[in-house]
Amino acid sequence: MPRNSSSRRSFLKHSAAIGTVGISGLAGCSSITGGETPELGLAFTVPVENIASLFAIEDIQEQLTNLGSEYELNVTRDQSTPDSLNKMAAGNADMALLSTVSYASAVQQEAVPDNISMIATDFWDAHPDWYGISVFSGADSDITEPEDLEGTTIGVNAQGTGVHAIIVKQFQQLGLDPENDVEIVELPFPTFVEAINDGRIDAGVFPAIFAVAARGEGFNEVYSAQDIWDQEYPFAYTVAANSSLDEKGDAIAAWGEDFREMVNYAYDNRSEVVSLAAEYFELPEPLVDGFFLTENDYYRQDLTIDMDRLQFTMDEMVNLGFVEESFDVTEYASNDYIPEN
Repeated sequence: MPRNSSSRRSFLKHSAAIGTVGISGLAGCSSITGGETPELGLAFTVPVENIASLFAIEDIQEQLTNLGSEYELNVTRDQSTPDSLNKMAAGNADMALLSTVSYASAVQQEAVPDNISMIATDFWDAHPDWYGISVFSGADSDITEPEDLEGTTIGVNAQGTGVHAIIVKQFQQLGLDPENDVEIVELPFPTFVEAINDGRIDAGVFPAIFAVAARGEGFNEVYSAQDIWDQEYPFAYTVAANSSLDEKGDAIAAWGEDFREMVNYAYDNRSEVVSLAAEYFELPEPLVDGFFLTENDYYRQDLTIDMDRLQFTMDEMVNLGFVEESFDVTEYASNDYIPEN
């Protein structure tokens, strides 16, 4: 069921109930319990790189105005976006982090009853001043230009994803066949550096968090998203089940205010947040410090949805063969739940 972006009927309903904070490990969930406030469920897949994952950290929760009074929160990590969509379909999550292809597929397949609406942008790719998803080859490799990739093996986490689209778009621009002129090998992102050094793959597509290791190894940046996209485009998003927006719209609007507040706090207190995120998600602090909220990270400051760029992105996914047909994004996205910059 399409949702019109002007369908918000009311703003924030204030509540006097106060919840108490309790945190559990990453394998489980983070939640606030007690009180009569609405409970929201948020599912994510990639810690830190999905900046909304910071909602799981108690010290950051304590900085937020509405959390615990206007809504309670249950934050969980999933292995994949289909897992998050299944959780939403079962009514066990209200919001989830998706990317280009998973969002389009979920909308078209109606993966969640009553469908979904995008309510915030998590990060943008290909911004001229920030990191763009990049292809790296080994330090001693002869692969230094996109043309050198013909006939090679390239690692991706999964085919049919927005990350895979970085390869397909480049090969199409070179006049090469992305199915026959390159071999795509599916591997977990954390194994790419070792796989390149061992010769199992010739190159890999590195999101920001994993590019830290590639730079540390002195790898060649063969090309980046900026080389193939005309300008930045929204890559990762927060979506909500339309049924949740109908039932808990005021609470989700309060969450949107906190999302804006949390991102501002993270940039203003970067060193503290890097340490907190590394400790909570059990990541090496130099890894997080090597990209998060620096020029080696994505553009994150604009959390609102640029409908024109989102429409362009969905249309481009069709042109690249990742989505069967396009759709009017304004029916499945709304800026009513996130404050403007």
